[in-house]
Amino acid sequence: MRRLLFFLCFHAALFALSTNPISLCVLRVSFFEDTTNSTTGNGKFLLRDQGIDCGQYTIDPPPHDYDYFMSQIDAVNKYFQHVSYGKFGIDLERSSIYPNSENGNYELLNTMGYYNPYDNPSIKEERLANLFKDTIEKSYELDSIEFSDYDLIVIFHAGIGQDFSLPFLDPTPEDIPSTFIDSQMIQQYLGYPNLTVGSHIINKGIILPETQNHLLYDISESMFSDSENPCEYQYGLTGTFSLMVGFAIDLPPLWNIETGESGVGIFGLMDQGSNNGRGIVPAPPTAWTRLFAGWENYTLGEFGLEYSLPTRSENSIIKIPIRSDEYYLVECRSNWIKPSVSIDSLRYEIGSNSYNNTYPSYIEILIDSSGIARDSNGVFNFVPNYDIGLPESGMLIWHIDESIIYDRISSYGINSDLNLRGVDLEEADGAQDIGFISFDIFNDPTSGWFGDIWYKGNSQYGLANPKMKGLEPIFGPETFPSTKANDNSHSFIAISDISIAK
Repeated sequence: MRRLLFFLCFHAALFALSTNPISLCVLRVSFFEDTTNSTTGNGKFLLRDQGIDCGQYTIDPPPHDYDYFMSQIDAVNKYFQHVSYGKFGIDLERSSIYPNSENGNYELLNTMGYYNPYDNPSIKEERLANLFKDTIEKSYELDSIEFSDYDLIVIFHAGIGQDFSLPFLDPTPEDIPSTFIDSQMIQQYLGYPNLTVGSHIINKGIILPETQNHLLYDISESMFSDSENPCEYQYGLTGTFSLMVGFAIDLPPLWNIETGESGVGIFGLMDQGSNNGRGIVPAPPTAWTRLFAGWENYTLGEFGLEYSLPTRSENSIIKIPIRSDEYYLVECRSNWIKPSVSIDSLRYEIGSNSYNNTYPSYIEILIDSSGIARDSNGVFNFVPNYDIGLPESGMLIWHIDESIIYDRISSYGINSDLNLRGVDLEEADGAQDIGFISFDIFNDPTSGWFGDIWYKGNSQYGLANPKMKGLEPIFGPETFPSTKANDNSHSFIAISDISIAK
């Protein structure tokens, strides 16, 4: 017996309510000035471009002053407003930046490297907790901030974040990683359950860099000396900022936080999707995460019916039960920047028709042709579609196991076991690549790729299911992947007639 559902993708129990806007207390902190080569910059905020000039394609240019950080807050607010369909965002009127002068910041007595010592990894988390504490205490000493007036403390420190794997050995290993500080971390490393400053009790916050763009610093001249187009290695701050806010509002991480192994890859904010579109266009949270946050509702799929799914929009998720605590969530995503055109397809079209087969860079197409826009401070704060960073358009089929989620959610471990995940993408190419090591040097699928998305014409699905080559894909009991439950029993579910995105 097969339980059939039909899907066409058209272009057009556990629950955590995250629907109230939050106010931010933003603190700018610098360090004792140094000339060490193990960190980026000298411990002070960047007020002019010192590195490789990318002209109109520069991401997050200096000066990194008061207005720049207001723009960063605005960009993250617009991201959350978009992906939550107006149900969550940043309360801009109740948020504040300290000090409130143009280039003011709180200067700490320690160097940047002190807070992330390369030669003593056992104390790194403790030093990050101390950075959080030192900044709060310094800001309260100088400005007597009413911390209780805010929902979340955000510390922006001078310099780069230790957050990206560059395609070579990182010469600045003591840059500070972006971090969510929770009450458990405060208890473990500071010795008390909450941080008390004056009459204010603080139990969480986030630490972020002023920028993620190495090319703004003079070290970039040596770091990227062998790169044909170093401007391709720029990243924006919006993705990292959004990821950390996600932590702060209790959106669970979907990668293994102990090993770094990806769980859902580029297909969700709470994993590598935070870096999509060079960090300017972070992916929306997964369908499960959006339901978990209370931003959407689902439609319960009835067997034997045909559904026409619109491109990701409010309440356009289909839930297909496997058993009481296990089910599929089906959604449709489109990475089009104009009808039937994606960033990658436009690059290919331009390059293949050029005189010498010169392909424009990803950054150029993203900025010139995707519809994104920046404000007067150079921060990209308008994105028409946060799915444009995905590798293809079509259906995503999520396999959800709430028993796994329930057991692991408190330890941030929903996807800590790659072989048994709580939120698992059914990869259309028939392989379980996301999170695993790949030896394919040309097409690395380990963070997600076009073959994972369900659509008619997916060549990778055809390779895994040769009898279906040229036909509309089916996700069923005998396909690869199959609709077996996590205990390897047959669900007898079949999702068929999966079309192309229209």
